Amino acid sequence: MEADRPERSLPPAKFEPEVTSVTAARQRLLDFLYDVPEENRRVAALLVTELTTNALLHAGTPFTLCADITRSKVRVEVADGIRDVPVVKSPRPSEEGGRGMILVSALADSWGAEPISGGKLVWFDLSLVESE
Repeated sequence: MEADRPERSLPPAKFEPEVTSVTAARQRLLDFLYDVPEENRRVAALLVTELTTNALLHAGTPFTLCADITRSKVRVEVADGIRDVPVVKSPRPSEEGGRGMILVSALADSWGAEPISGGKLVWFDLSLVESE
């Protein structure tokens, strides 16, 4: 099997723009990642919380979550109903928000955003391979 071909996929699930959806999406991802190393699970949970919270706060539309596991990585994707892509901000210490994409940028091995029909897709990858 090719290293980047999914060994297992989490089919897209749609969530309503409600606070409880962030928790439900995070738990769905954690359940899917049952056999992934604990550190990767924790990071994935944190990052999906950031992306789904962004979808809730900035898009205010239903969002979908899906994921793939390959031999070498976990890819998580969150899609929502607006085309505005997230940006990494530099908030002042006194600002309450604006740090979510800083976390994604710092903790994910790679991430990106792209327009899709009816909105945008934001994704991140976490490596499952120890760097040498």
